Amino acid sequence: MLATIVVEDSKCPDPLACRKCLLVCPTRVLGLGTDVGPQKYREIDPEHFIVRGVREQFCTVCMKCVEVCPNGAIQVTVEGGVPA
Repeated sequence: MLATIVVEDSKCPDPLACRKCLLVCPTRVLGLGTDVGPQKYREIDPEHFIVRGVREQFCTVCMKCVEVCPNGAIQVTVEGGVPA
């Protein structure tokens, strides 16, 4: 069972402040990154941070990330396109 995790950036306005999905995931599947790539020696504006599924092969489909997200920004589907 391979899960696919999609995070709608428009519904996740401040992942640095919230971080609920990052903290609740028991297998640390989600990660924090940026949509601008690395900026050597430059500070990155907080609005450029995003949450992504970085280790989806370890997802147990517990749905804790979906449940804890206050904005409904996370969707988890299992192979075949069936929502978990």
